[in-house]
Amino acid sequence: MHSLPLVLCALLVLALAVPPARGQQANTMPGTWNVMDFGARADGKSDDTAAIQAALDAAAATGGTVNLPPAQYLVAGSLRVPTGVMLAGAWEMPHHGAYQVGTALLATGSRGNEKGPALIELSQSSGVRGLTILYPEQVADAIVPYPWTIHGQGMHNTVEDVTLVNSYNGIAIGPEGNELHLIRNVFGCVLRRGIFIDSTTDIGRIENVHFNPHYWPRSGHPGGADGNKVLAYMRSHLEAFIFGRTDWQYCTNTFVYGARVGYRFIKTEHGACNGNFLGIAADGGDACVVVEDMQAPGILITNGEFVSFGGDCIVTTPTYQSGSLLLTNCSFWGPIRHIARLEGKGAVNLQQCNLLQYEDKAIVAEAGEITVMATRFNQPHPALSLGEGVAAAVFVGNTTRGKAIIENPHKRQLKMSANVVVGE
Repeated sequence: MHSLPLVLCALLVLALAVPPARGQQANTMPGTWNVMDFGARADGKSDDTAAIQAALDAAAATGGTVNLPPAQYLVAGSLRVPTGVMLAGAWEMPHHGAYQVGTALLATGSRGNEKGPALIELSQSSGVRGLTILYPEQVADAIVPYPWTIHGQGMHNTVEDVTLVNSYNGIAIGPEGNELHLIRNVFGCVLRRGIFIDSTTDIGRIENVHFNPHYWPRSGHPGGADGNKVLAYMRSHLEAFIFGRTDWQYCTNTFVYGARVGYRFIKTEHGACNGNFLGIAADGGDACVVVEDMQAPGILITNGEFVSFGGDCIVTTPTYQSGSLLLTNCSFWGPIRHIARLEGKGAVNLQQCNLLQYEDKAIVAEAGEITVMATRFNQPHPALSLGEGVAAAVFVGNTTRGKAIIENPHKRQLKMSANVVVGE
């Protein structure tokens, strides 16, 4: 075997030692870009918006991953992630607000303007992963609005492994047309809106999302040091999960503590929601689930856990005119006023549920259709109160404490059978 000539070896070593030109990939694998090669200072004080955007634009030609090494990046503007590009930080999991380590974006743009561009605008088939996001100028004593932290549109927007330390508005998909979004492993504190979905015309997914006020106070950021003020603001303002038009929405293992509304189903100009909601939960707020409208196929909630502090866990409004809200194998406790307060002509079904704590009538139905089956009522208060607008009610196979009191002063159509009274 012949070795390379010494001169050729020397030339090869020199070629490898020459640094790449600005904007070329340095010490990275093909298909990846490092924002430091585009002039990012990563000191938490210099505005790195332009440098990060330059890296994203460079990746747009072929698609790939733009890496943000562990550091703090001040972003005073807005970032646009092109199609086929992932903006990736160093975290491979969400964490408890530790913005001092890992990859953190410090966002200051559009302070006081909810209508401004999002901190991160996602294009079709693009995503963000592995970031901590903090608004360093936000203080709990005087909370001001900001735009969405992340906004997506088009096919396949992906948000994974992200911690929102103190976002005013968290993540929005739509109202522009979109399909097949994936929001997974997102944790943090959100103040006004957590996740908003609209104009999704095919199967979006939300998995493993947890919102809790303590992500801000426990992060060490001085603006959120007073956790009681953070919680008070959320209980007065936060709508954690909002669903407008979304077809076949899947929502799994989600939680919020301290929201004014946990899950809100609305009708926008684009339509309303149908979907499958498994293992969802809301605690420590006012209304856990509010239904203003839905599509005819309905909303299925299974294995839910809901705790309201003095409010009503399940609320349907007079605008709820059609569809079916089905709650199966759910548990409710408090302190709580009513398990459910129902208006509108739509149907509500509770099956195999556990109604643990309530201070007044368990279910107050003013209108619509109500079915309660194989459900346990654990308080001696009236189980069901039927208003004049109720079209029909079914109460079958339930277990009640004390007398199974059904209030039906307007003689609405009511079918009862196989109910068991314990502890009279």
